[in-house]
Amino acid sequence: MQSEVRVVSIRSVAVQDNDEGVYVSAEITMPAAEGEAWIQLPEDTKTDEEAAADAFFIIGLILAIGSDGVLEMDQPVSSRLIYNSQAAQDILRTWYPKQLVSARLEVTPRAQDKAPLLEKTVSCFTGGVDSFDTLIRNESDIDALVYMHGFDIPLSRTDVREPTSAHLRQVADFTGKQLIEGSTNIRRFLNRAGKWPTLTHGAALSSIGHLLSGQFGRLMIPASHTYSDTFAWGSHPLLDHLWSSNRLAVVHDGAGSTRVDKTKRVAKYPAAKEHLRVCWQNTGKYNCGVCDKCVRTMVALSLSGDLPEFKTFDSEISTDAIRNLKISGVNSLSFVKENLEFAKEQGDTEIEAALNYLVTDFETRKKSKNASAEVASLERRIAPLERKLARMETSVKATKTRAIAAEKSAKKLQKMLPIRTWTKISNARHGK
Repeated sequence: MQSEVRVVSIRSVAVQDNDEGVYVSAEITMPAAEGEAWIQLPEDTKTDEEAAADAFFIIGLILAIGSDGVLEMDQPVSSRLIYNSQAAQDILRTWYPKQLVSARLEVTPRAQDKAPLLEKTVSCFTGGVDSFDTLIRNESDIDALVYMHGFDIPLSRTDVREPTSAHLRQVADFTGKQLIEGSTNIRRFLNRAGKWPTLTHGAALSSIGHLLSGQFGRLMIPASHTYSDTFAWGSHPLLDHLWSSNRLAVVHDGAGSTRVDKTKRVAKYPAAKEHLRVCWQNTGKYNCGVCDKCVRTMVALSLSGDLPEFKTFDSEISTDAIRNLKISGVNSLSFVKENLEFAKEQGDTEIEAALNYLVTDFETRKKSKNASAEVASLERRIAPLERKLARMETSVKATKTRAIAAEKSAKKLQKMLPIRTWTKISNARHGK
């Protein structure tokens, strides 16, 4: 009988050409899963096995801390990346102490790396507000945009992939940037370690950057939140730079601006008016117009007066649609609060009231949930004391019963013998 796998093993890292371009692969064995992980890149991509080893090391580290805590690789990895990985582990385990474990690395550091190509920069690009904002602010420095199918759009959804690809190509043409469009199945493995938004997506994006380090020395990852948003997130200013190696610098970009500030900039950019895509629902539409991300973006564009100019959205947003927004946690709460402040600035009392209702409702529900959790915690602490008290009461009751029985026996004996006889018996026992 085959023994259960207790480690994450990454072997047979390979780079080869195929009909679609450059095919990068590795065999991954881990608890409850095994198989080939692959990344398909365009034919003009310059990569090698060293870059691929670094890419799969990042993936393997996430898998290891999300499972049994051991990573084995049969190829050497950047010494800087191995060194940085300890701090990355510390951050992630501090955020998720019940979910993640410390990983033991059975990985050999590479003796020497190729020189970095720091003069060239590639930026992650999905067509969203964060992506466009990074592109707008760094347009003169960015040489290429990279997008991977299989990350936010499942590989099976070719109906969504085709229009998305068309929009990406038009943005690249408009800006004069190279578009690197690929696909991968690595989420099949990463989803076993944790959730995409809160844990794995920053590492996944960084791994693709390493595969491109034969052409680019810098990878930009557009920030989701600001420096003031200190909650855990898969791409984070504390974390992203730790995925850097001697060949690639990973940069977390844009955390100095709120999503509203970014939307204001994006609202004036012609390519964004034609191609902005924020939706993750994959309904078949480029933007569904009704999910939380779509509605939040439409609110910000409406408040700035630019919504009618955006061809990928309806020209109006109703207060009913705003009231139907779902605030599921601190991530979405932060964006709703930003829109609320923007509504106050713009003097839009109708949108302000709708957003204020959402925030108040969420905070009320959170307080109620916290109160219920405190009550449950108190009940858990009280329960052992109640059991101990019940045992003491039972013991006292038993002792009392025995005492009553003894008293009855003594009285019975007293009735059977006169007092003088008892006195003689007592004196005899004590030698009197």
